Amino acid sequence: MDELGDVAVFVQVVATGSFSAAARVLWMPKSSVSRRVARLENRLGVRLLHRTTRSLALTEAGRAYHARVSVALAELDSAAGAASDSREAPRGVVRLVARPDVGAEVLPELVAAFLARYPEVRVEATLSASADLVEGGFDLALRAGAGGRGSTRLQDTRFRLFASPVYLARKGIPQRTADLAAHQCVRFGDVEQWVLHGPRGEVTVDVVGQLAADDLSFVRRAAVAGAGIALLPEPAVAPSVRTGLLTPVLPDHHAEGQPLHLVVPSNRHLPSRVAVLRDFLVANFPR
Repeated sequence: MDELGDVAVFVQVVATGSFSAAARVLWMPKSSVSRRVARLENRLGVRLLHRTTRSLALTEAGRAYHARVSVALAELDSAAGAASDSREAPRGVVRLVARPDVGAEVLPELVAAFLARYPEVRVEATLSASADLVEGGFDLALRAGAGGRGSTRLQDTRFRLFASPVYLARKGIPQRTADLAAHQCVRFGDVEQWVLHGPRGEVTVDVVGQLAADDLSFVRRAAVAGAGIALLPEPAVAPSVRTGLLTPVLPDHHAEGQPLHLVVPSNRHLPSRVAVLRDFLVANFPR
């Protein structure tokens, strides 16, 4: 095998954090990944990775080497993408990272429709709110917050109140924000107040409940299970509303959330396979 291939395997191991994860991304046996990294170390005459049974860590030499070769590989990938853009149909792998709540609830349907249109493109999705776009080797990222260079605004996210029909049948339907005090509220994180905007302006509501979680997908599933009323982003809840698993509560009230952006690396040529996925998501993302 060529040295460049061994370097690419090493960079993928660092990006994914383990030999097993790199093997899945590269579609290679784990033993081959380990063997190629070891061969690269032998060729260089230095140890690049500290290996334990549970984790990997870059050595000092490994950090310096990775900093240089990851940039070089990115440039090679850009050059390959530019050369392949002249082909009629986009093809190849697009690595997409998205925040878990929106990624798990909204993207599967959109990506499935995209792949049906572009059968020669393969999408590898990672759900993470903190993964580094460049260090992780991602082509696209779905992020919440302020936009920046290389970003396209998808929507201004609004949060609304939802509960399961079973819960509302058991506890009653709130008619005013004051009625929430008598309900179980499934809270995100350590939030104790909801700031809601309604026909009469802004109102702050103290919320109580037996259940809180630090993951919005967990909060949504708990609401579906009848645990109480939850304040959730509309895009992530839309499928559950369509299927009747959740019902809007006080629909004339909402909370402001961070806008969603689709981000691409600003230092990289955009291959056609990435550009078409970006454009498809921008055109079809629920508003």
